[in-house]
Amino acid sequence: MPTTLPVRYGFVSGSSHLTPPDYAHPPLIECWLGVDFVDSLEQFEVDPTALRESLGAEWFGSWQTVADDTPGHDRQLENVMGDRAVRLTSCGFAYGWIGHQGERYPRYETIRDGFVTALDAIRRVTPGTERRLSPKRWSIRYVNRIPQGTVWVTTGDWSFFRLWQPVPLAVWDADSQGYKGRWEFPLPAERGTLAIKFRHDSGQTAEDLDEVRIMLHAKGPVDGVDSELFEGLDYGREVVVRSFHELIAIDAQNYWGASDRLP
Repeated sequence: MPTTLPVRYGFVSGSSHLTPPDYAHPPLIECWLGVDFVDSLEQFEVDPTALRESLGAEWFGSWQTVADDTPGHDRQLENVMGDRAVRLTSCGFAYGWIGHQGERYPRYETIRDGFVTALDAIRRVTPGTERRLSPKRWSIRYVNRIPQGTVWVTTGDWSFFRLWQPVPLAVWDADSQGYKGRWEFPLPAERGTLAIKFRHDSGQTAEDLDEVRIMLHAKGPVDGVDSELFEGLDYGREVVVRSFHELIAIDAQNYWGASDRLP
């Protein structure tokens, strides 16, 4: 049976009443919506060939091993345009947009529709497992790439990211080059967690620029009901968008073309 399309849930937060802006050209390069299913005792398995056929002609490629620092994401199938992907994990799957070549972000609602289509496809090729394919956890992850020469030139400019503390281990004469930081925050009312990663990558060649990556990953529990899954994804998206806005200095917001979000 096809999954019922989700309705848009309102986001309610006691910690913020401000609406974050839209960005004309955000540094976003990946957006992933994911789900873990109820049955964690048995590894989630799906026939990858059958799933590829169920997804449709746009997905005729081959499954590839994922080179990613996110545990559990082991197989990935991209669409013919290379800007969408399905990732299978041991507990569920994720559906994402990939914009590494400068593709324009198609908006969250479009990615969510693609996630629902992929969820239906998985359920079609795994009949008789309704309980196992009930949602247990929602997940949403945004990856931002910020090259050197944009809002920062030297590590001294990393103050555009409000969690950055200059030379946090000065007593050890620590070098900021190659810095990796991770913060994790509980969400209100035990709705899950928000993990934030800040990473500096050096260019691979003399012509390549250094870059900073900022990753925001929200996830939370679901009580086996699709409506809670969709509500959780909508909530997580707002958590991520608002958190990015609050973590970025005003000059950086202006650089990326911040403007009032349309209702």
